[in-house]
Amino acid sequence: MDAAIACYGELGVERAGHGDIAKRVGVSTATVFNYFGTREALTEAVFENIYDVFKDMFSELPAPGTSPQQRIQHLANRYALLVRTYPDVLKVALNWSSSFGDGVRPQYLEFQHWLLRGIQERLPEGRPDFSDARIILATAYSYARMKLDNTPDEVLDRYVARIVLAMV
Repeated sequence: MDAAIACYGELGVERAGHGDIAKRVGVSTATVFNYFGTREALTEAVFENIYDVFKDMFSELPAPGTSPQQRIQHLANRYALLVRTYPDVLKVALNWSSSFGDGVRPQYLEFQHWLLRGIQERLPEGRPDFSDARIILATAYSYARMKLDNTPDEVLDRYVARIVLAMV
């Protein structure tokens, strides 16, 4: 699965396939087909893994009674940890977010809605249209790109601090 996620992150969710994964791990393409019988099954397994990583990010809630700023900072800290720990997962998520093929776009829109709900639940008084959650998600994706491009940590910290202040 790690090789599949790396391939999907590097080559794109609409391009990566069994042969790419086989080449990366040094096995035959038939071997990868033994684990994932179709491209759809392979893609579904990759997407399920992406959900699992983000579920873990959402698993820890801020303490009751925390200020709005603390709630947003808590979410930012959890996301920063995800980016540092699972860069290939973030590459898949970023690629998936900009894939518009009929085969994967509806799945991404479901994932996006799930993310927006998860973010919304952690905001102090989120708007029902997810506008604050959408700002945070877009900011999070920008943060991930910056981290993946080796932006210095002090720049990332200032970026997060500005966003937290702007959202309160």
